[in-house]
Amino acid sequence: MTSTRDWFGTALVEIAREYDHVVVVNCDLAKATRTLPFKEEFPDRFFECGIAEANAIGLAAGLAQEGFRPFVASFGHFLTGKFLEIFQTVGLNDAGVVLVGTHAGLAIGRDGPTQMGLRDLALMRTLPNVQVFHPADGAETWQMMAHLATGRGPSYLRLCRQPQPEVHGDGYRFRFGVPHVVREGTDVVVFAMGGTVPVAVEAADRLAAEGVRPTVVNVSSLPVDRATVARLVGAHRRAVVVEDHHVVGGLADELGRIVLGLPDRPRFDVLAVPDYGQAGPPEDLYRRYRLDAAGIAAFLQETAR
Repeated sequence: MTSTRDWFGTALVEIAREYDHVVVVNCDLAKATRTLPFKEEFPDRFFECGIAEANAIGLAAGLAQEGFRPFVASFGHFLTGKFLEIFQTVGLNDAGVVLVGTHAGLAIGRDGPTQMGLRDLALMRTLPNVQVFHPADGAETWQMMAHLATGRGPSYLRLCRQPQPEVHGDGYRFRFGVPHVVREGTDVVVFAMGGTVPVAVEAADRLAAEGVRPTVVNVSSLPVDRATVARLVGAHRRAVVVEDHHVVGGLADELGRIVLGLPDRPRFDVLAVPDYGQAGPPEDLYRRYRLDAAGIAAFLQETAR
């Protein structure tokens, strides 16, 4: 059980040993974003901007235009809060910056909605040349980091604070935009990403005892492959999206556009955060918003009626 932000920190040092054009631009959060080990090993490739995400984004865009591959790390809520700077300096210039937004979703807990990354996907999806990455476990984080280190385009890497179990087998290979089935089932297909993937798998395990076998799909990168989604949805009577994000603008909107274009549309339901979020222990928040295993299982049963 390790968080994807921890896997990111470890992988970042490893890829930096291989690729000397990889640099880090930090926003006074090296410990929280797990970029501190990079700073300790590569101090000359670590740029501290302080609590100034707008400045960090501009600096990173300049570094990218000079051939570096900068990883800009901050809380996802703070980083994407500087959307104008991202739009102007990274997006319009097609600058090869990797924006790393940690503390996705409700798991920041007691710090509350002023620091929760609940709107970041909605913002980043509006930029036509920005690819979004949200790993579900350590294996996927490592493979995404290798992919990002050699990439050239602007990207957003969304990371979780909470520890997560591994959901992929040894043979898993990340392919950008291609959803991966982590649990085969029937009747209903559940699409999830990041921290909600292992929770959806746990919910499926609970339902299996009652004879209900959902298919669980990890959608870990956007834009998503339309043909794969259409095939998965077409093989089931219902489709459900579970995401640790606002109900508007995230994975549900990405997949909903595809489902709307299908000739035979199945029932389509969404379980996400409908308000600004609350402050409290993470386990209480996930229970409140029904994004824990028990809540997801109950939601799947209710929407089947």
